[in-house]
Amino acid sequence: MGNAHDDFGLIASRADGFTLLELLLTMAVAAVLLGIAVPSYRGLVQRNAVTAQVNDLVGDLSYARSQAVTRGQAVYLCTSFNGSVCAASGGWSQGWIVYAPDPNDTANPPAVQDLLRAHGALKGQIQITGNQNITDSAHFDANGFAMGSIGTFTATADNSPAKYVVISGSGRIRTDNQAPGGASP
Repeated sequence: MGNAHDDFGLIASRADGFTLLELLLTMAVAAVLLGIAVPSYRGLVQRNAVTAQVNDLVGDLSYARSQAVTRGQAVYLCTSFNGSVCAASGGWSQGWIVYAPDPNDTANPPAVQDLLRAHGALKGQIQITGNQNITDSAHFDANGFAMGSIGTFTATADNSPAKYVVISGSGRIRTDNQAPGGASP
C-alpha cells in the first residue's frame, strides 16, 4: 500500500505482510486442525468403502433373486477367486459369481454360458463373511425364496463399524448396522 501521512504531516512507511509470529501461529493452528481432521477423514473413507462393497453384494443378491424368478429356475451365488468357478475355500472377500446353471446339466463348476455376473476381490482391508448356510454360497429358487440360504453376511474393516446383510427365507435382502438379534453372527 505504500506511504501514509501521520498527524504531523510526515510520511510514514508501512510494510505489508505478516510477521514471523503471525505466520508461525497460523501454521500451528493449521497443524492442529489437520491432526484432528485426517483421522476422521480416513474413517469416513473406510466407512464409505465398506458401504460400497455391501451395496455391491446387495445388488448382486437382488439380481440373483430377480433372475431366479424371471428364468423360473434356481440362481446361485458362490465365492470365486477367478470370476469363473466357485471356490472351495477363501471366503466372500476374494470375490463372487452369480450363475444360473442349466437344470439338465449337473456339472459342478458352472459353464461359461451359465455365468450372469462376476465380482472381483474386495480392495483394501474389507472382509465379508457369511454365517450358517452362506459361508461360501447362496441361492434363490424359482419363486425367489432363499430357504437354504438363510443367513447373515458381515462386512468389516479396520476401525470401522460392521455392516450386516441379512437374507430371510422369503428371499428378502436387507442391510443393518447392528447384528441381527443383538448377537454377533
